[in-house]
Amino acid sequence: MWQRTKTIITPGWADWLRAAGLTDLASLYRSEAGDVITRTGSTEVRRLRLSLGDETRTVFLKKYWVSRRSQLWSGALRGTFLGRSKARREYENLARLRLWGLAAPAPVAYGEERVAGWLLRSFLISEGVPDPVPLQVYIRDELSAPASLAETRGRRRALLDGLARATRRLHEHRFVHHDYFWRNILLSRGGLEQFFLIDAHKGRTWYPGEARRARACDLAALDAAAPAFFRRTERMRFFLQYRQRPRLDPAAKALLRLILRLAAPMRGRQLRRARGENTPAGSNACFL
Repeated sequence: MWQRTKTIITPGWADWLRAAGLTDLASLYRSEAGDVITRTGSTEVRRLRLSLGDETRTVFLKKYWVSRRSQLWSGALRGTFLGRSKARREYENLARLRLWGLAAPAPVAYGEERVAGWLLRSFLISEGVPDPVPLQVYIRDELSAPASLAETRGRRRALLDGLARATRRLHEHRFVHHDYFWRNILLSRGGLEQFFLIDAHKGRTWYPGEARRARACDLAALDAAAPAFFRRTERMRFFLQYRQRPRLDPAAKALLRLILRLAAPMRGRQLRRARGENTPAGSNACFL
């Protein structure tokens, strides 16, 4: 009565999880299968390879748990008591992004364990992106690799134009990612046709009156490390492509000023991340 567990599996994935013995929250937390990608005091991310017949698929398992009582109170309005859990929010956001025709990992399953209404454990499983390359790695390594001037210019233009189109499509659905940094955007096999959005648990549809600041938050996150890798003219081209305007009008100028103001405090940390340097803990979020 006091303890409740819930597991939601996307149609088509139940046989895959059953074959791996991962059908519910208890079995997922007992399992030590796969490779640990990251682990903290209250989270863990593992990469698993599921097999069914002759086919193999790679998935990522995120586990969340409460390691101290203060986590319950600090997150009471964000899913530990009221609202949706982080795992559920990301599962539903990934499904929405894919429904809208945007690139995102396929959501496989999520689950929650609550005691007297308080969330103690939860998990999310999502399918891996084939041969993923984080956007920050591509920009740092591929765009600076030796190549002809025409080839380099073409790749830089293709990346910025494609990213502008993907960002515009995201915002056309009134959705703000809220963690739209380079590290949360993946390329598949180094191609520039699709930009896969990950870590979408903070994303939501913005409320009336929030549109300008919501767009600015995502665009500021993208621009935080950009001055070290892209020329001012390239950044302006990206912005105009995103706006689908040939030049700046008064509304665009106001949006651009807001973007630069929000990006300024994030630049140092995001630049260190983009260069592969260790970064101290700290907030770089853009709150609405």
